[in-house]
Amino acid sequence: MSAKDKFLLPQERRRPRGRPNAKQLVELEARLIRVARQAFIAHGYGATSMNQVARAARLSKTTLYTRFPTKADLFRAIVDEQVRRVGGVGLRPIYRTSSQTLETKLRDYIEHMTRISLRGEILHINRLIFSEATRFPELGEAASRRASVGVRQVAALIEEYSAKDGIPCSDPAGAAEIYVMMHKGWYYSRMLTNRRVTNAEMRAVIQKMLKHFLAARSSW
Repeated sequence: MSAKDKFLLPQERRRPRGRPNAKQLVELEARLIRVARQAFIAHGYGATSMNQVARAARLSKTTLYTRFPTKADLFRAIVDEQVRRVGGVGLRPIYRTSSQTLETKLRDYIEHMTRISLRGEILHINRLIFSEATRFPELGEAASRRASVGVRQVAALIEEYSAKDGIPCSDPAGAAEIYVMMHKGWYYSRMLTNRRVTNAEMRAVIQKMLKHFLAARSSW
């Protein structure tokens, strides 16, 4: 078996010839992101080449490099797609809830992010980042970009309820970063042990974090 044969991924259907229209360009990019995500999870970031991704996607190398000039660009696109899917549309139900306190909003936000981060492709991508970021700094940079989105979302909630509750906050972004980092510390410890986390355990930990975080609200 050749080295090429060892790179086994589901093969996409070959794209019809001709210049793609706007809809096809969106589908093409989604195909590349999907195939690359499967490849990185199955074989690791370092062990996956751009040529392998193009072959698995049944697209030319020229097409791949036109959309994503480097492997780092491709990985950033994977992370950005996750952010759009779970950090945007996925949070709308939380923002629409009738919860009237900062505590319940922050609790609902972190519970949502914890559930989706402890399963499926997001968990696999996080483990990939953790294991290979030392050799490939672009993985850590992509993770940092994603984390900054969460900080901005939490900061927006803090600002909103600072005005509603009449409790000034001089540094919403700083407070949000502390809250997100508190959660990440617990999350990483569970991610690395590969231990199943029950809903009861998750809620208890989040409630404890919230208790200590909100206790310092007057100093934010």
